[in-house]
Amino acid sequence: MYLDHDFAPATRRAALPRIRDDVPMTPDGYIRLRRISAGLSQHDLAQRMAALCIHLNERKAGQRMPDLVADMLTELRRIEQPETVADQHETIARLAAVLPIDADVYWQLADYAPERHPRVCRGCGTSAHDHDAPRWATRTSCERCAPAGDGL
Repeated sequence: MYLDHDFAPATRRAALPRIRDDVPMTPDGYIRLRRISAGLSQHDLAQRMAALCIHLNERKAGQRMPDLVADMLTELRRIEQPETVADQHETIARLAAVLPIDADVYWQLADYAPERHPRVCRGCGTSAHDHDAPRWATRTSCERCAPAGDGL
């Protein structure tokens, strides 16, 4: 029979202990690292967010592109301030549409205690939840960023 076998069931191993992080990653730090890693300035990212709003027809009546970019730039600067979290999930969803971030990682960093944070590289901001999950060189740096992330 197809399902009849003599294999012993796999033994479950205990979960690996969470490595304590002396300087926990913050939501603002995550956004900043991912933006810089993508090679974008705040203004470049604000332009992308504004273009997305225009494409989705989400701008206010009569709002011009420069005004929309200015609004997006203000919001981006605000959420990149230390100890600041986005007010609305839509802001992070829009950001995730134009920047390679994981909204779930952002909200996990914002909403949970540091011992429940995902592991995030201090050089580029990539996490184990990304599609191209990093290989870790140190406890705070992926292999691409090992020298950059060690000092944090």
